[in-house]
Amino acid sequence: MPATRDPLSEWFDPAARRLIERAYASRGQWTGVYLAPPTPLQRAHAARLGFYDLAERDRWGEQRWPRAFKRAVYWNLKKHGWHDRPRWDDWRVSAWPAVALEWQTGARVLRPGWPSRRWAVRVRLHDGGSAASRAARAKPAAERWVDTGRQSTVGDRDW
Repeated sequence: MPATRDPLSEWFDPAARRLIERAYASRGQWTGVYLAPPTPLQRAHAARLGFYDLAERDRWGEQRWPRAFKRAVYWNLKKHGWHDRPRWDDWRVSAWPAVALEWQTGARVLRPGWPSRRWAVRVRLHDGGSAASRAARAKPAAERWVDTGRQSTVGDRDW
């Protein structure tokens, strides 16, 4: 059976695409966004889908809400991210993305005018292919995730 998308992640597709566009425009540099917590209406819709606790943490310690945003970014990049730019009308058939994405979820931040704290999220795009593979292998073991117990798999999903 083919894997399905996280239903919450689909809600983030427009924001994920905007972040990806900005990351391509500043390739190699950090590009950030502040992710707002779910509204009461979003919580109600999520509960109807069976997701009652959006603050629930996965086995990596990340809460469901920012994790859904992360999944949306990675999914859109894998399906529509080409070596030079995203192409939203074209679907990539490769199982591997054309570029490598580096992701950091930072602390929750409160700024004047915001009703509550938001997650600081930043991403950076790198060249894909063999250059990305070499860079990944050069990282210390503690920072790698591919082929480790830290990599997300279909078995980790609860939807």
